[in-house]
Amino acid sequence: MRPRTDEGTMTTKTYDGIAYRQATDPGSPWIVSFVAPAEEILEWAGIPRRSSDAEMMGFQRTWDDKRVEKAKRFFEVPLNQSPTAIVVGVHPQPNGNASRPKLTFTSGAEGDTIRHCKLSVPSPAEMDDEAIVSTIRTQIKHRLARSPGIDESAEDPVPEDVAVDPENDDDVVVPSAHQIELGRSLLMKLDARLDDPTWRAANRDALRDLAKPATVIDGQHRLKGAERCERGVPFAVCALFDCEWAEQVFQFTVVNYTQEGIEDQFITNNAALSLTQKELGDLQDRLVQAGVNVVEYELMKVVHFHDESPFKDLVNLTEKKDRSKIGYKTMVRLAQGWFDAHHQVFRQILPNLYPDIPKKRDHKLRVERWKNQDWGLFFLDFWKTVHDAYRDKASDVPGHFLWEVGHSNLMVAIVLFELQSAFFDHVNGQDEEFFQARSAEPEAVRRELRDKLQRRAKKFVEWFPPEFFGTTWASKSLSIGPGRKALQDCFTKLITSKGNYGYGKSGLVTGQTAG
Repeated sequence: MRPRTDEGTMTTKTYDGIAYRQATDPGSPWIVSFVAPAEEILEWAGIPRRSSDAEMMGFQRTWDDKRVEKAKRFFEVPLNQSPTAIVVGVHPQPNGNASRPKLTFTSGAEGDTIRHCKLSVPSPAEMDDEAIVSTIRTQIKHRLARSPGIDESAEDPVPEDVAVDPENDDDVVVPSAHQIELGRSLLMKLDARLDDPTWRAANRDALRDLAKPATVIDGQHRLKGAERCERGVPFAVCALFDCEWAEQVFQFTVVNYTQEGIEDQFITNNAALSLTQKELGDLQDRLVQAGVNVVEYELMKVVHFHDESPFKDLVNLTEKKDRSKIGYKTMVRLAQGWFDAHHQVFRQILPNLYPDIPKKRDHKLRVERWKNQDWGLFFLDFWKTVHDAYRDKASDVPGHFLWEVGHSNLMVAIVLFELQSAFFDHVNGQDEEFFQARSAEPEAVRRELRDKLQRRAKKFVEWFPPEFFGTTWASKSLSIGPGRKALQDCFTKLITSKGNYGYGKSGLVTGQTAG
């Protein structure tokens, strides 16, 4: 290590190391191995933390102070060492940028996969607001340039259709002008937020970490714990040089998901808030191959993030319990009811929705098109109908309404799930003629089937009067056992009686259920 001080407040740390590539793609980043003290690493490598502020774009979990203290106590034991490397990603920077890290080879020839090298990383001693803003805007500009935008001024944000990439002849689906592009829009929101001095002051530490030339991908708790020992604990470092943001998110996900079992909702939140649509698309095959669940991002993009979803921002994507949010896993299951199309009713809907796929054995092809194109439309149609019927109706909790999580019998995940299941069963009981469209034009067929199901949903919810959900239910354990059966029985009787069932005497309301 040979630190030197440049003019101004920029100190450059230079490390002797070994650079190597495991990948066969020459565009993959060099991996550089070297040793550096914890405090020094944290001078130039930030921790891009996931924040409650939706406009921050970190991917790390906020560090757990208990884990940091545990790491500190570990390093205070004289014999203890942690030989596992810290993983960092070194950002690409434009040529001529004063804060540009440099990788210089000191041995070997071009084409060699292992070479001795020197890695020089600028370590800003004190960045002022102007420098922080300038650096982050450079990052944003770089990422937006790599992720061509969509027409975000489109009046209808619902994904009515998909477009095919004209430069690709393998029919890969790409976002149309009507699809939401979460990561890109959040980058632009962050760019706008940087003009607000009050917001910058409140988020200065997080912004400074984003502005550093590298980020910690794995090992943040060990680093923070060792830093508190104040004795320069050295670590082996694996640095991915010129590593794009998407690749850093990929490495973080794979390292943590496969070894520590990150909760799926955290992966979903990362995908939505840390990556643009193009970045996620570029990584999707690799994430699937690594065993990471990425389908749930596609589900939550409709359920939780879509502007027209009645569940927007109501699903708990955090690792902590939150009574003001609906449970993540059951909401995934709710969306999968439409997305997977396993219910028998889809055997009637899909052949009529896609008449150009006529053969019975081609159900898989219909489901594939449904997942890529239409499931979210029908999901939103049904749940917006439910929402419109109950959103302003009083719940059994004084001063609250039926669409308030934590204050309503309706806004409980299992109740929503059973309501949807009952609707599927009801629609499945319709005559074949119900599903047949008059038109042969694809868009007209889609519109006609959506209208039919919306009208049927409106009639269906009329059989569940708001007073039913606004009545106190004595049965509380609804997910299993007698409570679940009481819920299902009450729903069945409301449907068969077309809303005329005296639910006040039901086991659901009285709590007197069979064992």
